[in-house]
Amino acid sequence: MQVQAWNRQANKKYEGLRKAIEDVRIALEEAAKMHSKIGAAKSSEWRMPTKDQIVGAHKKAEQQLHVLRESTKKWEKELTSRGWRV
Repeated sequence: MQVQAWNRQANKKYEGLRKAIEDVRIALEEAAKMHSKIGAAKSSEWRMPTKDQIVGAHKKAEQQLHVLRESTKKWEKELTSRGWRV
C-alpha cells in the first residue's frame, strides 16, 4: 500500500518534469520566431548582444534541453521506481 503511494507520487513528479520540459521547448519555439525581428542596436550606453550571439545562445539552449529530455527518458524507470532517490 505504501509502495503504491510512493509510486504515484514519483510518477506525478516525473510527469511534472516532462511537462516543464515541454513548456520550455514551446517557449524556445516562440522565442525563435522573434529572431527575424532583431535589428542592429542603436548606439547608446546599453550593450546588447548581436543577432548571432542570440541565435547561438538559442541553439545551445535547444541542444541542452534535448540532452535533458533524453536523460529523463533514459532514467524514467529509475526515477519512478525509486521515488527519485537515484
